[in-house]
Amino acid sequence: MSWLFAQPEPPPPPAGGSSGGGDKPKDKWSNFDPTGLERAAQAAKELDKSRHAKEALDLARMQEQTSHLEYQSKIKEYEAAVEQLKGDQIRTQAEERRKTLNEETKQNQARAQYQDKLARQRYEDQLRQQQALNEENLRKQEESVQKQEAMRKATIEHEMELRHKNELLRIEAEAKARGRVERENADIIREQIRLKAAEHRQTVLESIK
Repeated sequence: MSWLFAQPEPPPPPAGGSSGGGDKPKDKWSNFDPTGLERAAQAAKELDKSRHAKEALDLARMQEQTSHLEYQSKIKEYEAAVEQLKGDQIRTQAEERRKTLNEETKQNQARAQYQDKLARQRYEDQLRQQQALNEENLRKQEESVQKQEAMRKATIEHEMELRHKNELLRIEAEAKARGRVERENADIIREQIRLKAAEHRQTVLESIK
């Protein structure tokens, strides 16, 4: 657009000879007023401006409209990018929530399985403890029964031994008593025999006399 600011060239000075009229150049241009030329140049500039002003304005308007359209297009692109970013963020957040929920679900399931495992282990431990306690009680009962049976057998054996000893003592006492009686009877018999013998001897002696 250099033509908008182009300035017309000033007209060349008129050519004059050195002879004729006898006027010197200094005398010829001594009364020249340059303001008129300047006004003419300014008028030409304004005229040139006025000729191209409408075109320049239209061009400026077209450029402004183009810039405005480009600006609107960029705004729409920006808004579309923002909406896409929002959509991406929403999808990302939804995916993160889904992953979080899945992870929480897995953790809850793992925790529930672990709690169930612990509960079953506690139940099995309780069963084993109860079984061990029952076996211990049964063992103690069997030991108690065995002790009672052993005590009963020992009591019976002791009673039988006492009876046997008493029977032996009774038999021994009876034997001693019979022996004593027999000894006493033998003494009596011997005395009777001695008396009879003495009596017989006396009778024989008397018969001899």
